[in-house]
Amino acid sequence: MEARLLDISNKSAVDLVQSVRAYHTLSKHAPNRSAPGPGQLDWKTQPDPFRTFAGANRFALPLVADTIPTPHQGLYQPFGRLSPAPLDSRGVAALLELSLGLAAWKVFQNQQWPLRCNPSSGNLHPTEGYVVLPTLPPGNAPRLPAGLYHYLSRDHLLELRWQPAEVALAQWEQAFVAGGFLLGLSSIHWREAWKYGVRAFRYCQLDVGHAAAAVSYAAATLGWRATLLSAVADDDISRLLALNRGEAETVPEGQPGSPPEPEQPDLLLWISTTVSPAQPSVKSIRQLASQVNAGPSWFGMPNRLSPWHAHAWSDIDRVAAATHKPVTAVESLPTASRPPLQVAVPQLAAATLIRQRRSGQHYDPRGYLAKAAFLRLLDASLYRSGQSPWGLIPWPARIHWVLMVHRVTDLAPGLYLLLRRDDGVASMRGLLHGDFLWEPVADAAGLPLFRLAQGDMQATAQFLSCQQEIAADGAFSVGMLGEFEAALAMGAWGYRHLYWEAGILGHILYLEAEAEGMRGTGIGCYFDDFFHQMLGLRDGQLQSLYHFTVGKPIEDDRLQTRPPYSFVDNR
Repeated sequence: MEARLLDISNKSAVDLVQSVRAYHTLSKHAPNRSAPGPGQLDWKTQPDPFRTFAGANRFALPLVADTIPTPHQGLYQPFGRLSPAPLDSRGVAALLELSLGLAAWKVFQNQQWPLRCNPSSGNLHPTEGYVVLPTLPPGNAPRLPAGLYHYLSRDHLLELRWQPAEVALAQWEQAFVAGGFLLGLSSIHWREAWKYGVRAFRYCQLDVGHAAAAVSYAAATLGWRATLLSAVADDDISRLLALNRGEAETVPEGQPGSPPEPEQPDLLLWISTTVSPAQPSVKSIRQLASQVNAGPSWFGMPNRLSPWHAHAWSDIDRVAAATHKPVTAVESLPTASRPPLQVAVPQLAAATLIRQRRSGQHYDPRGYLAKAAFLRLLDASLYRSGQSPWGLIPWPARIHWVLMVHRVTDLAPGLYLLLRRDDGVASMRGLLHGDFLWEPVADAAGLPLFRLAQGDMQATAQFLSCQQEIAADGAFSVGMLGEFEAALAMGAWGYRHLYWEAGILGHILYLEAEAEGMRGTGIGCYFDDFFHQMLGLRDGQLQSLYHFTVGKPIEDDRLQTRPPYSFVDNR
């Protein structure tokens, strides 16, 4: 993973798409063959879970999540229904605390490890967060000067990476007059590759979707809205977030050590803090990026996460290069919508729900989920205009859910399909097994839910999920089918968008399962092609991208839970 992004300037669009197909095939698991991986973990090279920038000015943020009164139901109110919080350092602190910040520490004997509000494969957290800010008033917190900041979740603080010169400040501030700021996400692929090898690129993209959804929900608690700036090129994101400075931020000549692991640009969000629909254009983002790259006020040197790397994983570099996104047309938002989601416990504090979210480790095989709760979980996955987290997906739904139902009251065990786009019935019927029932589920609250087959699916679910019992012990498990070729027809970078959508849907399941007294678990290890065979898929138009299970958790009493920031100074 030492190499920077490979040069793809001489590759055609067809070549790039073919590179994605080749990577996806290579990174599949099968019962007799795992995707290429390290084989065993080298604990001496376990990556540092936190990127830091030595020498950067640090701004401690207040801990304010407990003061946010927004209830769970408020997460799904149309944008503008809640009075927006002021755009100040306190508001930015709240957004980061409830999205990328720590949720708790777990302690077992002499070991402890942090949990974050945004879930991650293996709790490895390849996703880094940056904010690009105008000058902010303090709001009962330290004043934040205009500039580019890295968020250090371990200490809940911002590291100032760059700030505009006084003579250029007015031009910088002009980009934020609509009322808002920019939040960017990047990935350090090495953090996942250390454990998962070549399949790590998939997991990094899923984590981006989870993190973006976490930001969207945190924004909603403040009456703000997160919108994906989908037209912006990766090169511009890299320049804006100073990710392209890797060559300048190497170990000085003659000193021991290695350069820091590179970060790849993922996405850029506009955080609207007023009801104005205005947001920065591609041109204005480029102007901001040009200011950042013009310098000269740079701060901080990124840390090296591992002393050495035993594997290079060049296949990850290749697919990252192939999916590098250029400037694209602004995509049209879907027009169909549903009423605001009705949640299980309307008055539960949203901040409480967000921070209590966990990944289930073991499920009670006797635990049942009420049918009404099951339908609410499915309903939460459907597009709702102007509501979180749907400002993150400005394209028609390309992910559909295949559900293996085990224990849902008043619903027969079996195989079900939730079509997340209304026009998908005819095409899907032509792709799936011809013997499926295609029975609309009665009393399904108008959801496009079909029973494909009836019977006990527990052994099948466990087998497909790399023999993990948790897939059989839950109330149900989900296989997320993506419209693979349709996404690639947009460009090779559509591969990443598919995984973002899957990660966003997984985050919805996490939160809403928690609200129902259940727990969710993302499953990254599954047998891709055996799942396809079960469904009768004969070509690559649809591909399995993410599996998930929901069940009644069995808590491990040996583990202690400690507050996330009890070790920091009193804020």
